[in-house]
Amino acid sequence: MFRKTYDDEILRNIKISNIKILNTAMQRFILTLILNIILNVFVLSVHAGDTWFINTQSTTKPEQFTVKKLNNNSQPSQVWHPATFEEFQETHNPQKPLLIVVHGNWMSAGKAQNYGYTFDRLLEKIENPNKYRLLIWSWSSERTFCGIRKDVLAKAQRADNQANHLLAFLQKLKPNSNVSLIGFSFGARLVCNTLQILADTKELNNKLSIRSILLAGALDCGSLNPNGCYNQALSVTEKMLIHVNPNDEALCFYPLLVRIGGPQAIGKKGASLNGLPKEIRQKIKSVNVAQQLGTQHTFITSFQTLIAHEKDFRQFALFE
Repeated sequence: MFRKTYDDEILRNIKISNIKILNTAMQRFILTLILNIILNVFVLSVHAGDTWFINTQSTTKPEQFTVKKLNNNSQPSQVWHPATFEEFQETHNPQKPLLIVVHGNWMSAGKAQNYGYTFDRLLEKIENPNKYRLLIWSWSSERTFCGIRKDVLAKAQRADNQANHLLAFLQKLKPNSNVSLIGFSFGARLVCNTLQILADTKELNNKLSIRSILLAGALDCGSLNPNGCYNQALSVTEKMLIHVNPNDEALCFYPLLVRIGGPQAIGKKGASLNGLPKEIRQKIKSVNVAQQLGTQHTFITSFQTLIAHEKDFRQFALFE
């Protein structure tokens, strides 16, 4: 009898202990949930970024493009939400620098979005996100042909053609907007042809202030001189920053796109400015980034190197 009573008492104590443990675990779970909610609210209030994404890959009409906006409270695969150009335009402050970043070859829209998320986080480390607007410009650059040379030649032509899309976008911006065009690899080519068309046609009547940055530029080193295919590009940009890396492995093969002994890339050799007036040459600043990049030719490392040169970045991208 005593044994049974003793066992019952032990069981009761065990049940009570289990209930207490359960209650403690539940309390911890609820507390953790509340803290996570508070933290997310805090992050949203602190990170009030203004990052957008435009995709021209699904259209051939320059005036049509897909617009998305970054929602800063999620992971890269969940943060981009559908938007419209009207929303972009309504919230656009012309005096707030608009950084348009154009990727290079072999880049899907999804991958470009992931880079946009990363760039957004990198930029907020050096500047208040409320002081600029970031736009990732994605063009149709995914691999089309099996042969590398054939595919790269096709993308060089496509990058030039895509300049019409970017120009159509610039034409819709509010007057007196501050715009920084940042192009990587073939994206630099797209940027320069946009400037060239703008200078040739003089269609832009909203008086934009444009500065440009070429990262690992995949265009001829003589493209900007009087005999080059982008010989008017410098006339419509206030300043141009060119990152040069003589050790860039990918750009070593650039001369082979045309023929053996073809012209070097501007991102490897720098800009040849023979014949340009002094006032035009003074617009360009070239920076050797070989020490930072080594042999790399990648979108992320090129952008990281750009913002690491903070003084130049602030001058050419943030209009300081």
